[in-house]
Amino acid sequence: MLGPMRSMLYVPGIRQDRFGKAMAAGADAVVFDLEDSVEPGQKEKARSLIAGFLAAPSTGPLRLVRFNGVHTSDGEADLEFFSGRTGFDGVLLPKVETVGLVELVARVFARHAPGGIVPPLLLLIETPTAVLRAADLATADAPVAALLFGAEDFTASLGVERTTDGEELLFARGQIALAAAAARAEAIDAVFTDLTDMEGLRRDCRRARGLGFRGKMAIHPKQVEIINEVFTPAAAEIERARRVVEAYEAARAGGQGVTTLDGRMVERPVVERARRVLTLAAARPPS
Repeated sequence: MLGPMRSMLYVPGIRQDRFGKAMAAGADAVVFDLEDSVEPGQKEKARSLIAGFLAAPSTGPLRLVRFNGVHTSDGEADLEFFSGRTGFDGVLLPKVETVGLVELVARVFARHAPGGIVPPLLLLIETPTAVLRAADLATADAPVAALLFGAEDFTASLGVERTTDGEELLFARGQIALAAAAARAEAIDAVFTDLTDMEGLRRDCRRARGLGFRGKMAIHPKQVEIINEVFTPAAAEIERARRVVEAYEAARAGGQGVTTLDGRMVERPVVERARRVLTLAAARPPS
């Protein structure tokens, strides 16, 4: 549905002056936000500004729109406004906790979208209930493209402080990454809110990638370069993956299903992992 999304940069829907800058920041996706960054009295204006910008064709990053919670009046208005429009590549649904809500959004788009095409849906998993239901949400009868982790709301729900090392997020991150992988959806990690700590951002990206996340959300353009770097396979990783696939194919040609490379066993799961690296590298070559 959607290609790899290493970095996903938010821009407030009311800040038309930042739209072009966000699109040029190097992120794989730009999220035009109608939720937290827009005051209640500015929602209607933000919808119009976003729709006007999205009316122009683009060959840049993916263009996504984050609705307000669809269970709210603002979210209902977002859905009504955008369900008959084009120009965006996907919709972020915040505060998702039930399969029924996801499927409702899909049905509304199917009725009103041009050609009845439902855009890819990206679900923000932000509460303990949503984390525990992540696998069900990911397999809703809807085009779920990604699960996104909302760590700030999640820790607020738990009544705990979000820390730099992220130990309090370990279970939730693992649950979301597993659910996304099982549903063949993308897992996108939470924003890193300290804009002064670039090394902390790098560590947080590595931690998330090690748990199975494919990308990370960003709140400022200066975070994009580091996020892209960490979630892009390095040249040595790509070369290793090529050698693994070549060794395996040579073994298969000789009638063997298992071989070794540099003293390490190479079998199907290892090869599948290597092929995923090569697929990602082909879509997003290292900079």
